[in-house]
Amino acid sequence: MKTSKRKTPQLLAPAGSMTALRAAIQGGCNAVYLGLKAFNMRQGGAANFTPADLKRAAALCHDNGVSLHLTLNTILFQPELSKMEALLDKVHGDVDAVICWDPAVIEACAKRHIPIHISTQASVANLAAARLYKSLGASRIVLARECTLSEIRRLAAASGLEIEVFVHGAQCVSVSGRCFLSQDAFGKSGNRGECLQNCRRPYRIQCADGGQEYEVESHTLLSAKDLCTIPFLGDILATGIAALKIEGRNRPPDYVRAVTSAYREAIDAWAAGALTEALKASLIDRCRQVFNRGFSNGFYGGRPIADFTAKEGNEATMRKELVGKVLNVYGKRGIVQAWLRNSPLSFGDTILIMGPTTGVVQATVTELRTEDNPSLSPSRTATFPFPHKVRRNDAIYKLIPR
Repeated sequence: MKTSKRKTPQLLAPAGSMTALRAAIQGGCNAVYLGLKAFNMRQGGAANFTPADLKRAAALCHDNGVSLHLTLNTILFQPELSKMEALLDKVHGDVDAVICWDPAVIEACAKRHIPIHISTQASVANLAAARLYKSLGASRIVLARECTLSEIRRLAAASGLEIEVFVHGAQCVSVSGRCFLSQDAFGKSGNRGECLQNCRRPYRIQCADGGQEYEVESHTLLSAKDLCTIPFLGDILATGIAALKIEGRNRPPDYVRAVTSAYREAIDAWAAGALTEALKASLIDRCRQVFNRGFSNGFYGGRPIADFTAKEGNEATMRKELVGKVLNVYGKRGIVQAWLRNSPLSFGDTILIMGPTTGVVQATVTELRTEDNPSLSPSRTATFPFPHKVRRNDAIYKLIPR
């Protein structure tokens, strides 16, 4: 007798650029979220999109059966409301939902019949708050990151709304962007998407009498570890939530593809009743290969978190080194001609090639021919077969174990 698959939630991946967007789709997401160059919580590091870019992104997403969610989730000041409304007019019809929490944005989206997803910036953690936003027209709530598994389960069952939760990626030391360190030190507000991440830096401590000063070695006191829920993902999936969200619009495209593909595989395995401990360990190792600050369970198991801060800025097991770019592609033969600007390539190297149309593709160098090229001196060119389609000017990286 055949057993039916379990119902699975939407997998929502981050896109800080067109290359990352393609990487998210390659990784198997059901939806992406991205920001324009205004009014989103990743103004500083992500490239973000123009309205014209958004149209191309929407076409790419919808051609691949992927939903597109737009973030408009910063605080807004009175003079900015007309600009916000104009932006919504430009993107109306291209986006499948807007992630927001300011009542002005909620009202503007409702007038235009754009689906409303309430941002985690609203810190919704109880039924009364969820029902209030539902009365304003919201169809989905991205819950406060402080919520535990049991609280998520109750809200999913009783709120009458779709529930979305973060399952992987960076965590703010103040949990959901309520930190004022960046504003105080640099005039760059975390609540406006401009955070300069004071928490990620090493610090010194000084005696109160102005005497001895000590550097806190090998530990960034305020820097939260990344969230990773693969060890208990089955428990999250069993709550009946509508969507799992990966943080990372400031992270590089190879991160987006690696993490998205890991969670895609985990979700599909759970649906088939095949999410084993061995598979979990393998998928966690995949996530460790790309940028991470070490992993934490977040608040899923309860509050407070005993093991929250990271020792190092990046604990990835692999690092990528830029070696050059694609000069030419000989498609029929599957041959790439590369400009080796920064580092040599060798037989057996694992390389990533990334670009806005290519996304992120990876392979091992199985054949290699290098030669001096006087026109590009002192750099060299190299040719090698590559099993994936790439384009001129795509960046080439070599993966090196740490």
